[in-house]
Amino acid sequence: MICDLGQESFQQAHAPMYNTLQTNSKKPLYSGCKNSLTLLSAVLSLVNVKAKYGWNDKIFSSLLQVVHDMLSEENTLPKSYY
Repeated sequence: MICDLGQESFQQAHAPMYNTLQTNSKKPLYSGCKNSLTLLSAVLSLVNVKAKYGWNDKIFSSLLQVVHDMLSEENTLPKSYY
């Protein structure tokens, strides 16, 4: 969608979502994360697995909760798909 509209047009049409994406692309997954994982890159990696294997939202939310609990307490990973 960004490629079709162009980044500037997308930013104007969807300013709040664009700002959130931009912020999350720079926000580390957790404090001291050394492998440059950001919140956005981690969530997109997990969503790609969800799509690849056809998981429903309930299964995916369960996975997010488990992974969130495995990471350090200050991690920024959402606990639910919703």
